[in-house]
Order: sequence, then structure tokens, then C-alpha cells
Amino acid sequence: MRVLASPAFINRWMNPYNWLLNTHLASLGVRVAGAAPWRVLRGQGDVWHVHWPDHVFNQPSAARAALGARALLHLAREGRQRGLRLVWTVHNLRAHDGRHAVLEEQFWQEFLPLVDGVIHLTHAGLAAASERFPALDARPMWVIPHGDYRSEYVTPHDRAAARRQRGLPADAPLVLYTGRIRPYKNVPALLDAFAGVTDRSARCLVTGAVTEPGLRQALARGAQADARVRLDLRHLRRPELASALRAADLVVLPYREILNSGSALLALSLDRPVLVPNRGALAELARQVGSDWVRCYDGDLTTAVLEEAIAWARETPRAARAPLEDFAWPRIAEAHRDAYASLIGSHTARPLHATVVPADAQRLGARLRPRLPRLATA
Repeated sequence: MRVLASPAFINRWMNPYNWLLNTHLASLGVRVAGAAPWRVLRGQGDVWHVHWPDHVFNQPSAARAALGARALLHLAREGRQRGLRLVWTVHNLRAHDGRHAVLEEQFWQEFLPLVDGVIHLTHAGLAAASERFPALDARPMWVIPHGDYRSEYVTPHDRAAARRQRGLPADAPLVLYTGRIRPYKNVPALLDAFAGVTDRSARCLVTGAVTEPGLRQALARGAQADARVRLDLRHLRRPELASALRAADLVVLPYREILNSGSALLALSLDRPVLVPNRGALAELARQVGSDWVRCYDGDLTTAVLEEAIAWARETPRAARAPLEDFAWPRIAEAHRDAYASLIGSHTARPLHATVVPADAQRLGARLRPRLPRLATA
């Protein structure tokens, strides 16, 4: 079985999701290569697996966004004519920044008919995609979870050593946001909520690259107003990021919009409890790993919500390691291989418990859709 992936291995140091998936597929005998245009145009694969086709719309230039979209659509049509089956993993339902909404809607109208099979990361994601793109209900679809990051983010530091490394108090409550900082992630709301926290020993650490000048200025103002807040606004190397997570009592992801969250799984991979909005698939994640590891809140992030979550994170008994058995890469790779196989007919698919077979997926989407009318994206 030959798979062309977009991306395959190249983005390991930004987000190792694809690298982990495709190296585990390779261990099963699947031949995986990056979907370079010449490989697609020569039909050098059985499956073309596309992640984040919406990424082309995140750039400021409308002309470049349009050019990128046309190129992707052209490749998809040419590849399918050469026998490639196009598989889309639905990480997002629309581009994060919403810069080119009209162009993007035109793109989806042309892209969706080219899709042969759909992979969703959660059942909530399936329902949201069915709401947004009803045409996908006619496609074969599977629910296969996002895998953990335990093998990629490691640190020799325990909590105490990680705090010493950053000059943080040994036992003060520490709230952490980490990840790329973009408007939809709503990080200034965390600083606003933290400003009201009455425990003066508490600390808030915000890490991650930010490119929007206005957003950087808003964070700087929040940090200047509260000496308990520390900013490290850069892309952290993996050992640094793992150490920051290890130091935290609570990871807060105050997103305004969310469908799936790799950042939540990253925090859990370092065995840190997480506070997230009750949106997208995060309530489903809480059910999967337990309410002692994932806490959801409704509405806006407030000081009261944050203070209660800090107490929950520090006082709730929990195991030393988050229960991520359902997010192990070997079984996730097997589920992907079998999804591909069911499309190309190379052998009989053997769905795992993590895989929803097409008919079941369609019934599930129809059943959940009324309960989840306005799920947003991330």
C-alpha cells in the first residue's frame, strides 16, 4: 500500500502528529511519502491523505490564498484521474483566521466532491462536520482519535526542577498557557481572569509564538499590570516546552472556537490537568480520560472559573499518569491502514473499536447533529 501524505514527515518539529502517524504506518509496511506535486501528477500512490487543506487561507494575501487553493484543487483532480483515493482528516471546518471567507467557501464547494473518504478525530467532530458539510455524509468515514505526544515531548525535570529552571516559586499555584498564540485562542482572556485571582502567590506563565502585533501588545499590557504574569512569546524547543508543562499545576486553553485540540493532548501527555471550554470535542475528551484530568467550563473564562479550576487541579487525587491508552499510536496507525485498505480494496478492513464504519458513522452524525448545532473550529 502506497500513501502520499500532506504533510508526511516535514513538519515534525512544529507538530509531530503527522510524523508519528506516518512512521507508525511505515512500521506496518505502508509506504508513505510526502505528496510532492510530481508524485501526485504521476499517480505514485494508492491514497492521497490530506490534512489541513484550509491552511492556504490563513495567509494575508488573497491572491496567494486563491493561487494555493487552485493549485490544490488541480492536483486533487489530476491525482484522482490517475487512481489516487483522496482521504481528508477533518482537523478544522474552516480556516482559523477567517481572512478570505468568500474564497474559502468557493474552495469547499469544489473540494468536497473530490473527497473519497473522511477521517474524523472525534464523534463530536463527525457531528460538526456533518452539520457544516452535509455532502460528507455520503462518503465512507471513520472516527480515529488524535494520538498522544509522550514519545516526542520528554524532559528530565520533575515539577520542582522545572520550576527552579524558570525561577518560579516551588509550591505556588502555577497556571500555564502554551502553544501558538492566535486571536481565536483568546489568551488575553486568561490574563483578564487571572488578574482577579486573590491568591497573590499564584503565577501565570504564557508561552508560544505570536505574530500579530496587536495581540502581542495586549499580552504585554496584561503582564505589565500584574507582576505575577510571565510571558515567553517564542516558539519553545521541545525540552523547554516539556519542562514548562511539567512545572505547571494547570494548563488553561481558553479558546473562543475549537473543534479538536492537540494542545490539550500535549498537556495530558505530560500528565498535566487541563481547563478547557465546553466546546467542540473537549467534553468528549473529558469523558475519555476522566473528569479528574479534563475540566470543562461553560461560557466565558472568569476569575471564579479559574480559581475553582486551580483548586481542582491542586487538590483532586489523580494517578501519576493520564490514562491515554486509547490514544496510543500503534492502534491509531492500524485504524488508518484499514481505512485506506477499505477504499482501495487491497484487503478486507478490520475496524478497531476506535473506528466507526461508514454506515454507523452516518447514523451517528444524524443523531448527534441536532445536539451540536454550532460547533466551531480550531
